[in-house]
Amino acid sequence: MRTSTTRWLSQAAMDPGAAVRLWESGRTAPLLVGRRWELVRTDFTLGTAAVSQLRERSCHIGPYLMGGVERMIWWLLPLGTARPLAAVPGAAVHPRGAEIFVPPPGRYLGDRVWVLPDQAGDRWNTLTSADDLHTALHAPHPRRQIPSS
Repeated sequence: MRTSTTRWLSQAAMDPGAAVRLWESGRTAPLLVGRRWELVRTDFTLGTAAVSQLRERSCHIGPYLMGGVERMIWWLLPLGTARPLAAVPGAAVHPRGAEIFVPPPGRYLGDRVWVLPDQAGDRWNTLTSADDLHTALHAPHPRRQIPSS
């Protein structure tokens, strides 16, 4: 279980070793916002539309967390870049020091799963650009389109 992805993600925990031990015992582990990255939450519809926009524009998509029952997506963004996303309808920036309970990479647990889109290119630990995400979240998508008469 101690892969480079696991080691990288665990570095956002207060105690990285404890996070890995929790994952190894089949539990979620708390990671801290602001330690290695900032965190922005979107609802599933807005988030999946953003993923489509990012792909369409050939933008890098870094790791993100999906929650099934919650129908949310949590985006990891570089430190110091998330603030402008607070003004985007449907997006919420988590404060520094907030905890988020996450499964280990590659496992669905606690109704959440990590998506690591660029594993083939070994860029899974390169975060999504806040500017790219901001643009993608503002792009038209089915939920925002006004029906024609």
